[in-house]
Amino acid sequence: MLRHLFFGKENPDETLTSDDILGKEVIDPEGGFLGVVEKIHIDAKTVDITAFSVDKGFLKKGLLIGKGYVERITPHAVFLRIRPVLNMRGMKVFDYEGRKVGTVKQVVLRGRKNRLKHLVIVSGVLRKERIIPPELIKFVGENIFLNQKKGDVLKQGRGS
Repeated sequence: MLRHLFFGKENPDETLTSDDILGKEVIDPEGGFLGVVEKIHIDAKTVDITAFSVDKGFLKKGLLIGKGYVERITPHAVFLRIRPVLNMRGMKVFDYEGRKVGTVKQVVLRGRKNRLKHLVIVSGVLRKERIIPPELIKFVGENIFLNQKKGDVLKQGRGS
């Protein structure tokens, strides 16, 4: 039999255990499945949850999601308030006229936040790398749409 010892206003019936969270699906604001919660990170001094490790599946690199990016936790899933920009990797990139520009090879972040510094895309038969800064991105859905024509993007995006 478990005895509840709480200091403060916490109600044990309104709390979650690690069993309630581990293995739950992680969903972005558009309803996209990101993976499942694999670990819960806890600050040793404050005993506060700081982040969740998300397993994205076999042979895919996982994510570390800070608790500030979590909208809510339900008995069925963890819902995020943001869409991780790292998920742009592998997306197709189109210009504003609908022509394919390339495919995202790498997502480069500003520090450790969910802020895009630039994308590295590959295009053409020779798979040339091009750099796409965030100001050229008009919309991100299942694909990435730019605010310029393909020719203009390829001219200015010469990179690595």
